[in-house]
Amino acid sequence: MLFFRRFYFLLFLPVLFFCLTFMLLSDESATTAFVAPGSSTNFSTPSVTSAPSKTSNVTTTTGAANGQIPIGTADPVLGNRIAKISNQLREIPKDAEQIWREYDITPYTKGRKFLEGSQPEQTIVDWILRQTGAKIWHNAPFGILTVDSDKLYVYNTKNIQLVVADIVDRFVHPAFAHESYSIRVISVSRPDWLVRGRQYLQPIPILSSGVQGWVMEKEGRNLLLQELSKRNDFKEIASQHLIPNGVAHHVASKQQRRYLRDVQPNPSAANGYAEDWVTIDEGFDVLFIPLAVMDGWRTDAIIKLDVTQINKMIPLQIEAPTTINPRQKIEIETPQVAKFNLDEQIRWPKEKVLLLDLGTIPLPNLKQTTESGNVITNLTKNLAAPKKANILIAIEKINNSQIINQTGIIQNTTTSGNNMYWNSRK
Repeated sequence: MLFFRRFYFLLFLPVLFFCLTFMLLSDESATTAFVAPGSSTNFSTPSVTSAPSKTSNVTTTTGAANGQIPIGTADPVLGNRIAKISNQLREIPKDAEQIWREYDITPYTKGRKFLEGSQPEQTIVDWILRQTGAKIWHNAPFGILTVDSDKLYVYNTKNIQLVVADIVDRFVHPAFAHESYSIRVISVSRPDWLVRGRQYLQPIPILSSGVQGWVMEKEGRNLLLQELSKRNDFKEIASQHLIPNGVAHHVASKQQRRYLRDVQPNPSAANGYAEDWVTIDEGFDVLFIPLAVMDGWRTDAIIKLDVTQINKMIPLQIEAPTTINPRQKIEIETPQVAKFNLDEQIRWPKEKVLLLDLGTIPLPNLKQTTESGNVITNLTKNLAAPKKANILIAIEKINNSQIINQTGIIQNTTTSGNNMYWNSRK
């Protein structure tokens, strides 16, 4: 019995050796040769010789075994790429019954005067993206939204086309071309103005937390602003009148604060270290876009406000030794910044005044200008004593032949709307 066991064991060893040898040879024959990107190999033939390629694009298997990056496509224009790329132009998808439309926007873009370099057509696109959402143009079903100064090109479903058509009508409608709006940004140090002012106000829903909104009659606006103007803490931060329907308008004021953020060793520098100087913008930026609703008695408005205030600069002593001065220290700074952001779209009756209370927010002391360069007011910069104030925004539709003074009383003006250059978003 022991003899037979030894005999079977001797027979098993050659069989095991043969199987291992066969497996090693099979793995070696299956190994694929890789071509590094940028080499002069002719990419018109597949790199995998075991099976012909079904397309003209050259693909390879993974190259993790030998550390090389595989090539997905050798494109004649884009070069060697990992992704599989096709240059075959196929029929535009219409699985969701999409339709193609071209909208003439020249009554808006060519019918008014804008600042040189402005792109008023972009305001239409921004409004469409806000109403439809940006994802619908980048996900299925397939859609197209592009614009030039003459036409808006849209490829999407009927429901989306109806939304777009309504928006374009509001921009090009001749009855709305002569409508103008005013915006005023006011600050008071304390919110107790509401105790006496609430009798003129009718609340409306506002989505932004901490922000209140009301509408009021113009007679109530006159009385409220007259009361506010008597206060010692009343300041009109910014104001702009005769903003046409559908025109994006900026009221902004920013100043740059330069500070040393960091130092890095650099033998060629005078003190042995390279200084990293950067700037931070302090100030505010108000974006206002009014757009009349097709029913003729309401108005939509997009109101965006960004405020950045530097509360203080915190100094830090950084050790920066050199052979000449081993105890050298360099002072760098870290800014302590307060920010406030508002992004609202509000609809209200155009014959009433819209009033927003943003609450108590940072109030930088800056020289404030419109984007056309007109100085509105000058305040003294005082970074050592950052301020906060209760900010109010008043918006209303006005006639082109009228303007509102600081006390809220409407006065006549000789400014002609046809001769004005509108401040448009860039």
